[in-house]
Order: sequence, then structure tokens, then C-alpha cells
Amino acid sequence: MTSAPEKEFGKLSVEQFRAFVKELPEIRSQFAELPRLVHTKTKEEVDALLGDNFVWSAAYEWSFLETLACLLVALGKAADLAKWAESNDPTQALIDDMHLDEPSEWSCPFGGIFTKAQVIGLSAILQRNIQSLMIHHRSINALVAEVKACDANWQEPFFNAVRIDRSVLTCPTFALRLTRAELEKDRHFFLRLRSAIKGPSQKHWQSYQDLRFVFVMLREMGFDRLSDKQMERLLIHELQLYPDTPTALRNLRKQFHASRNFSTT
Repeated sequence: MTSAPEKEFGKLSVEQFRAFVKELPEIRSQFAELPRLVHTKTKEEVDALLGDNFVWSAAYEWSFLETLACLLVALGKAADLAKWAESNDPTQALIDDMHLDEPSEWSCPFGGIFTKAQVIGLSAILQRNIQSLMIHHRSINALVAEVKACDANWQEPFFNAVRIDRSVLTCPTFALRLTRAELEKDRHFFLRLRSAIKGPSQKHWQSYQDLRFVFVMLREMGFDRLSDKQMERLLIHELQLYPDTPTALRNLRKQFHASRNFSTT
């Protein structure tokens, strides 16, 4: 095996960043794909597909990487994972093979261990985690971990997670908080919950989602520092994720430092 190529941004080159960013519009468009798939089927077909115990929220108690690995294995990508890992440039090998089948094409080849309903649930988790990374700098799995670990400041990550996926209320960590609030008749909690259940506000959606996702990628790929020169080149000129204005660097630096305050995944 030849040595891995040198890269300017941790484990990613500019070209590889560009390849990932190019996929983000497609990822966002797929947020509605699973509901569309369900809506095009009859009730009988949906019942047969999902079964009697369809729920995915318990997987939010795992780490983000565990849920992602589980999805890839369920889709029969275990051999691909091994191939990528053995490559001298695993990131490029992933980019070259970057394609997940459409939901209608899914099969469960991994020894029949996973059902199609479980694959649907794991895919829904991945979509919602990407949405959470774009809006809140971290995955829902990370938000659940914050709620579990916090004694005093758990409500902010709690409601941020609910805004992305209301089903998170049924995972054990959130069910405990919900039950306690009901027992204590916590009116303020339920007022905030009513707001969170409505989903992300327009203010949330107006933030620079792709930019935040790139910040997460930088950190996860082992690059936790950006000089002004690197920030300007990558985010403004190469990826064009931020307008080239007189205050651009100051605003980018502020957002990048804010993103470093969180455990991403």
C-alpha cells in the first residue's frame, strides 16, 4: 500500500470537500423521500412493510457513528467499509463509491438480520442527524447524550432535538424527562415543548446549514484549526458557502469558534 497523500484540511483535500458539498442539496431533497414513499403506498402495504413495532428512537441512545455503521452493514456495505479502510486514501474511496440505493431499491442482504423496516428507521435517523448537524452543529445522538449527562442545563439540547425529530420523545432518556415534567406539572416545560414540536423555525432554516455541516466535517476529519487565509480560501472562494464581504472573515471566525463548543456526533 502506498502512503496516504498529504491534504491541506486534515483528512480532506479541497477537491474532496467540493465533492461532499456537491451532495448536500441532494441530501436535503431526500429529507422528504421517506414520507413520500410511505404516502404512495396503501395502508395494507405500509403495515406489511413496517410491521407492528416500528420505532427508531432507541437508536438515538447510541453514538452517531454506531447508527451510521449499523445502517451501512444493514444495506450490505460491510465489504465496502473494509475496502475503504484498506485504501491508501479511505476518504477518496468513499467518494468514488458514494451512492446509497433509493428506498424502493433497498434489500437486506446481511444474513436476514435486519428487516427493511429497520433499514428505513436507520435511514431516517441518518437524515435527521444530518439536518441536526446543519442547524445545531451536532447530531441528535449528541443532543441526547447532553440531555442524559446534564443535571441543570438539559432543556436546550432536549428541545433542539425535538425540533428535528419529534419521535425522539419516545427514546428512554427523553421519556424520563417527559415523565418527570408530567409528574411535576411543569407548565413552562410543556409550553416550550409545544413550540419545539412545531419543528425548526424560519430563523433556524435561514442559518448557513451547509457551512455548519462543513465545520463539523473539518473537526471530524481531524482539522480543528483554521487560519484566516485557509478560511477565506476554502469557505468563500473554493466552496462558495459564504459571500465575499468586508465582514466575512470576522463572521466566519465567530461561527467556527461557536461550533467548537459542541461535541459534534
